[in-house]
Amino acid sequence: MEFDDDALREAPVRRVATRYIVRIPVLMHVGPAQIEGAIVDISDSGARVECKSLGVAPGASVSLELCWFDGPERLSMLAKFVRETSMGCALRFVDPDPFLRVFVKLARMHDTNVPDR
Repeated sequence: MEFDDDALREAPVRRVATRYIVRIPVLMHVGPAQIEGAIVDISDSGARVECKSLGVAPGASVSLELCWFDGPERLSMLAKFVRETSMGCALRFVDPDPFLRVFVKLARMHDTNVPDR
């Protein structure tokens, strides 16, 4: 899967949080299982992921490992399973600000002056 910078665009407004159409490859960790998928729309509160069925109950914990970053450290976001969709699932982020967490981690990974990456 490839990430296309030009693919980022706003989804139709029908929710409180603005959703963006993206294509971000992820590896989902659900218990011992690892499932490949792609985030296809995202907001500050959650995401819709194209993937095979997770086969879990609402509220199950899911870790989303973002696969389009090269580097020794993994970038991940914590979420809860909300529901199955026709092409995958809907997730709600657990982190109060998942975007800030990911971007701070990215900045720290690329700053050679930070001693505690």
